[in-house]
Amino acid sequence: MSSNVYIVEDNDRMRALLRDWIDELPGLSVCGAAASAEIALQELPGMQVDLAVIDMSLPAMGGIELVAALREQRPQMRSLILSGHNERSYVDRALAAGAQGYLLKGEPGEIENAIAKVLSGEQYLSASLKAAGVNPRV
Repeated sequence: MSSNVYIVEDNDRMRALLRDWIDELPGLSVCGAAASAEIALQELPGMQVDLAVIDMSLPAMGGIELVAALREQRPQMRSLILSGHNERSYVDRALAAGAQGYLLKGEPGEIENAIAKVLSGEQYLSASLKAAGVNPRV
C-alpha cells in the first residue's frame, strides 16, 4: 500500500525537486504540494494524507505553526519538518508542536530514511543534529 505525502515548501524549485524525489521512492506518492501554510490548510481537509513534509520557513504562517494547526485538525497525520536551522531551539519547538521528524535541508540523502521512520511511528532527527548532541526533549 502506498503512503500519501503532501509537501509545503515556498521555494518553487525546491518544491518541484521534493515532489520528483519523493514520487520516485517506493511505496510513496505525492498527493499535493503548496507554496504556503495557508494554501495547505485549505487543500488538506479534502485529501487523504499520511505525511506532510513542511518547510520551517514559510512566508506568512511558519512551519511550526502549521504543524500545530495540523496536529489539532488531523492528529493521525504525521509531520516532518524540513529546515535550514540546526539550532536546538528550532528542533525543540518543532517537536513540541507535534512534528515527528526534523530533517536538515543540507542532507537530502536522509529524506527516504526520515520519511520511512516517521511513517512507521518513530521520531527522526538528522544525523548531524544527533552528532552535535541535539536530542529531543521528551
